[in-house]
Amino acid sequence: MPNWTATDIQQQFHRANAQGWIAYFTAAAQTYNFDPVFLMAIASRETNMQDIKGDFHDGAYHGFGIMQVDVGTDPAFCSAWTTGQVEAAITLGAQILGGKRDSLAAHSITDPKAIAAAYNTGASNVIRSLQNGADADHTTTGQNYGSDVLARMAVFVTLLAPEVAPCASGTNPTSL
Repeated sequence: MPNWTATDIQQQFHRANAQGWIAYFTAAAQTYNFDPVFLMAIASRETNMQDIKGDFHDGAYHGFGIMQVDVGTDPAFCSAWTTGQVEAAITLGAQILGGKRDSLAAHSITDPKAIAAAYNTGASNVIRSLQNGADADHTTTGQNYGSDVLARMAVFVTLLAPEVAPCASGTNPTSL
């Protein structure tokens, strides 16, 4: 059972919309060939759609911005990050996700759950899990990251107008 409700997702959406961030998700989704609700669902899972630094362990923060760009993935972005760089964080998150999607596709893995899981645990971990007969979420935080992103996405779909949310018409969330 998720640790969030549809009301939580609605509140996140309305806050992001009031800040003008939905346009950033839409633009990044178009640039990197994703459904905007897929990106929103990842941001929701990562930060509850907040512009924060997080993932504090070993005395340091490891994730930055609404998409929690990892310091190991883009140290330059993370070291220069300050609040208010939401558009840059969403765009970079979509770019990183696109790279993970491409790595998985090279192994004929196109499942949206696996792509979401790769954002959290890395493409190589997802590939290894699937090759070993395990679920794509096997090495993700809570072992449910991809499933949780897809569940959140289903709520976001209801919040966007059909012309903005291609997924509402049944298209693949990882491509427009």
